[in-house]
Amino acid sequence: MEKIELQQMLDMAECGIFATKQDTEMELLYANIRFYEMLQYTPEEFQEKFDNRVLAAVLPEDKQKVRNLIARQRVAGGKLRLEFRAKRKNGLVAWISFSADSIQKDGQMIYFCSCMDITQAKRNLAEVYQAKREADLIANNIPGGVIKLRMTDFKLLYANDGFFRLAGYTKEEYHVNFGNHVDQVLHPDDRKMVQQQVHAALSNHGLIGFEYRIISKSGEEHWSYVNGCRVDDDEGQPVYLCVIMDITPRKQLEQELEDAARRSDILSDFMKITCWTYDIKQGKLSRSGNLIASYSDETVFEGEYWLQQIEEFIHPDEAEDFRRCFQERASEIGQSRKTYHIRNNNGDYQRTEVSFVSVSRTDGDQPDCIFGMTRVLEYSDDVMGSELQATEQMEHLENKLVHMAKGAQAKAEDTITNLLPYSQFLQQAGSRIGNRAEEERYAVFCADINEFRKYNYHYGFSISNDILKQFSGVLQKFIAKEGLCSRVDGDYFVGVAPYANHKQLLQSLSEMSSYQDNLNVNEEQQIAYSTTIGLYLVEPKDHELGEMLERADLARRSIKGMHSNVYAIYTEDLQHNQSREEDIIQQIWQAMKDQTVEICYLPRIQGDKENIIGCKAVTRIQLREGQYIESDTLQRYIERGGKLKEFAFYTLRHVCNNIGAWKAKGNEVIPFAVEVTARQLSRKNAVAMIDEIVVKRNKLEPSDLIFELPERYFANMTNSLRIALEQLCKRGYQVVISRFGSDHTAVQSLRDLPVTGIKFHGEYFGSYMTNKREQIILSSIVKMAGDLGMTVTCGGINTKLQEDYAHSLGIDILEGDMYYGAMRSNVFEKCFLME
Repeated sequence: MEKIELQQMLDMAECGIFATKQDTEMELLYANIRFYEMLQYTPEEFQEKFDNRVLAAVLPEDKQKVRNLIARQRVAGGKLRLEFRAKRKNGLVAWISFSADSIQKDGQMIYFCSCMDITQAKRNLAEVYQAKREADLIANNIPGGVIKLRMTDFKLLYANDGFFRLAGYTKEEYHVNFGNHVDQVLHPDDRKMVQQQVHAALSNHGLIGFEYRIISKSGEEHWSYVNGCRVDDDEGQPVYLCVIMDITPRKQLEQELEDAARRSDILSDFMKITCWTYDIKQGKLSRSGNLIASYSDETVFEGEYWLQQIEEFIHPDEAEDFRRCFQERASEIGQSRKTYHIRNNNGDYQRTEVSFVSVSRTDGDQPDCIFGMTRVLEYSDDVMGSELQATEQMEHLENKLVHMAKGAQAKAEDTITNLLPYSQFLQQAGSRIGNRAEEERYAVFCADINEFRKYNYHYGFSISNDILKQFSGVLQKFIAKEGLCSRVDGDYFVGVAPYANHKQLLQSLSEMSSYQDNLNVNEEQQIAYSTTIGLYLVEPKDHELGEMLERADLARRSIKGMHSNVYAIYTEDLQHNQSREEDIIQQIWQAMKDQTVEICYLPRIQGDKENIIGCKAVTRIQLREGQYIESDTLQRYIERGGKLKEFAFYTLRHVCNNIGAWKAKGNEVIPFAVEVTARQLSRKNAVAMIDEIVVKRNKLEPSDLIFELPERYFANMTNSLRIALEQLCKRGYQVVISRFGSDHTAVQSLRDLPVTGIKFHGEYFGSYMTNKREQIILSSIVKMAGDLGMTVTCGGINTKLQEDYAHSLGIDILEGDMYYGAMRSNVFEKCFLME
């Protein structure tokens, strides 16, 4: 190629190309046009300005550094590569990138060189570095972490100082301990969740945002929140740029608020407290706390509407006082505390303490808000509940057997089974066991017939008597072989069983059970029955017969309800494990204290179903397990006294509160019945307490109330019970013998007892009541009661057969599920009292 052509080609190059001598100043031998254009000089101006010396164009402050670099690179051999600054003709500084290689020509060493103007690149790089410094400054001052993370292996590609501060590590410690893998500090319980969140984000190519926990250097648990977007790298690897915030203080505050709310809910439920706020300006009332048993489960009420509806949930006698107190607090800053009877969701009125505090949230003179609290008072807080409060300590169940030994019936002969009278049994058994020889062994037993009452109801007295005779014979044949056996009450037997050894006793019990399994009291009708027996094996240290009988009875109760011929022997473990009955009694008593006993009303009709002439209060209680104890079962626990001896008066107070409220609203009150026990009526001042509840506090008439007393209580009539019944009748209360005819005292009860009526039960009128003789007797009793001016009622009418039988006896006052079921107070009021 010709020299001219080569020069033309070099002038077309984008970079500067030149040749210099290999000396300290790099004297210029040749340069293309681009070289001079970089420095904005012509060849002549460059010759004049720098004498064709390349290094003369370098800034003075960089010249020595460039010489040193050239010298070091020459020693090392190879090409020269360096950057330097040169001053242009216009006075501006330009960055030059320079590379050269030395060759020998015409006997001397020269450099063939190329250079480029990198001023803009340097400026861009400086701006990038400045931007990075500013970004680092900003990132490091963010109260949190900023990271660039490769999601495939959770490898850190970038992290600011704040990220490391979150975990309490330095950068070096984090790298040494975890190899810059962020998943190593995750809380073990959150690792799976984090992996699932990341997998979902990768699958959807979306953002990530979630909360998680880490374990810090100090071992503490810290909460973090991450929010990031995807910025894949050049190789397409999933990379996320994330901001991580330390939310530990927020989480701690949330936990404190959650704990406070939980504590408030638990205490509100335990204390029966409802907290509320009334905004006076907005006329809005907001509630929280225990709303389960409240008159409404709504949390927000419009104020004016709420004030107009006060009488729906405040006792009518107290509604005006409540409204006045509320309006006083709405007009003047202050506080008040009063007690009212407020309806619950069942429609029953509960004694409730209401507190009002009116304040100004702007520190003004007029209130703009009322803070309030309602608390359902425990039953023992009632002015008439002191007797219940006195029994708050756990009482042992009274020994039913010892108590019954004091009754007149215990001394009477048993004409049905011809067993020993109970009092005589106690004497002989006590003497036999007390004077026993060392080698003699005895067991004390208590036994009864399962669901014996139904045999009375369905088959009549003749069959039930046959069952008693047969079972007494079985006991004497197999275990009470020496005749030490007695029928205490109804179907309840006690006795003493001698035995040689445990094997012989168990064999006798097994033979008796097998014998009973194949036994029928009536071969024609195939009537079978089952029994439950509890035994206590007398120890050498035992001397108190009453304690032995109680332990045998405990063994019997432990298997009661199994509906087969079974027996149980008392053990020490049984004493500890047999806590179910005591637990139920405790739950009933607690329900009384908490006023959670559900009281419903069973309508009573006469003739036509639409002719409602009265009602009966029916109680039930929900246990912790969820099942309900109904009235009939409740009576069995109440009869044991102790903690539950106040139950009838508790029921009476709540029923009278409801009836009194109905009357105060202008509704016509119909007679209502309450079931009581002999023990409750026999207590001191019982009649005076009834007057206080019925007449003085609720302004009801004595004739509005009917006391139902089961017939079995009349078997052992005491003077205190007789006096109480006489006083109640004189005051105008109605006293009815309920479940009339279920025991053997019916005619005697009508002869001389101060009662105003009798009440049969529909269970007695079963499908087996075909005995014409008994129908004649019962019809005569109904007629005789009517002639004596007594009311005759029948409850438990659940079938058409029972209804027809009751009508055939001349009974037209009926109650039962066939007509109406038991209903809550508010439902009964709307259905039968408002018309």
